[in-house]
Amino acid sequence: MAWENSRLLAELLRVRDGHETPAARPELPAARKALAELFADPDFEYLVRALLHRPEHLLGVVLPRLLGPQAAGGGKDTVEEQERRAGQASALHVWSVFTVCVEVLWEHVSGKEGTAHRHLEPLAARTRFLALSEPFRHRAGDAEWEGWWRKEILKHLFGRSDTWAPLVRKVREARDIWRGHLNRHQSLPLFDHASPLAIEEEVRWLAFQAPGPPKGFFKSLPYRPKFSNGPLALCEPKEKGKGARRKVAPPDPTAADKAVLVDVVERHLLPRFAVGATWSAVWGLYRPPVYHRALVAYVTAALGLALVIAFFSAILMPFMESVSITFTLLAIGVCYLLIGFGTLIHGRAWAMPLFLRIPAAGAVGLIVLVAFHPDWWKNVTWGWGLISALVVLGGVSFGYLLIEARNHNTGMISDRGWTPFVLAVRALSVTITGLVHSLFVAVVGMITLTTVFGEDNNLLREVWAGTSGLSVSPSAILAAATFWCLAAGVFSQILWDDQPITAPLSHRRWRDER
Repeated sequence: MAWENSRLLAELLRVRDGHETPAARPELPAARKALAELFADPDFEYLVRALLHRPEHLLGVVLPRLLGPQAAGGGKDTVEEQERRAGQASALHVWSVFTVCVEVLWEHVSGKEGTAHRHLEPLAARTRFLALSEPFRHRAGDAEWEGWWRKEILKHLFGRSDTWAPLVRKVREARDIWRGHLNRHQSLPLFDHASPLAIEEEVRWLAFQAPGPPKGFFKSLPYRPKFSNGPLALCEPKEKGKGARRKVAPPDPTAADKAVLVDVVERHLLPRFAVGATWSAVWGLYRPPVYHRALVAYVTAALGLALVIAFFSAILMPFMESVSITFTLLAIGVCYLLIGFGTLIHGRAWAMPLFLRIPAAGAVGLIVLVAFHPDWWKNVTWGWGLISALVVLGGVSFGYLLIEARNHNTGMISDRGWTPFVLAVRALSVTITGLVHSLFVAVVGMITLTTVFGEDNNLLREVWAGTSGLSVSPSAILAAATFWCLAAGVFSQILWDDQPITAPLSHRRWRDER
């Protein structure tokens, strides 16, 4: 068995001794070199395959038994006793030995000696990143986290060092490499058929901080968002004091950490129509108190939306008043002004969950609507004909988005029977967001623009004022315009530069791969 190889176990113990004993620390480079020679030996090729395909066995079974307290007198224990002693192994020592082993494995697979296993390089990159990033995932207030960073092992993980720079440098490099593999996972046979939700789980581990224990209101929730904990900060922790008073605090995310989060939201979450995850990610990015203004802008925009709904419901009453129309238009204007200023001040990430391509494309549909026969709205009343048209427009829009959602969530879904339901809910959420935008576009266009640029504009103005005397329904006109703008916004996507309907409203990126 690979896990019983005496040379491998002996070198792993040498690594452990180098971490625990300052006198043995100079032996760490020699132990790493011995591991590299072991992996390069053709007679022990099975070790490389075992470590690439089953790293969790080394981490969860082999190392705890190897590094745990030994049996008295050197005798053999029962299986139960071995499990008890394995549970007493130091998590820090198990992780440190495992990380060194994985780092040597990565150097072998990605180097000249590892050509036979080059096709498994993505597996090695994933294991390497997860191993190196583990100390950075602990949260403030976690005694284990502070205990890890207060000790010297993290500084001397790969050899003698007085700083955490070697670990930070390697974990950042590992993140970039693994992110590159995730960004092209369809080109990799290892990941091409992975479940869509499995890819999202990898994205969460790549860029997001692990959730801490629930507090306050969140204790009562059956489900807590996985993407709302902010960027994973891969940098040195903050130190205060010296000696016995020395304290270690988690680091603040750097600009690079935030850029990785924004990049994975745009590349992975938005194209998969993960609306809830996108909102959680952006909310976590602009966490208070540093970014309280961004959150206030969201709340204000939500209040503006509530005002629009309230005033619009007044428009649909049998006897409309011009004051309701005026306040509705003002509320819509305030909403989009807040969206514009929020994007200008807080950047493109702030506007990502709002799907601004939909109202932009819906406005094009409004132009077509205005260019229709000038009398089209005179015959629009509630009835089965209008309802059928709305069902068709809404149904084909939802169907288009549903197919797009499935095609963007590539991979096999037979392992989780509820995945199709998740994708349907995501397509529906994008459709509802599109309906809200289309309603705003239709209200503004039909009440302000059409009454100015359309024919019989005075008569249409009287319709909105309720004094036309025609047997037309203003709510039916707005419903028809809304669903038409939705369909136009959805299907006009084919004219875009290969961007999903949920992509940010931009046309230029300065990246090598685009």
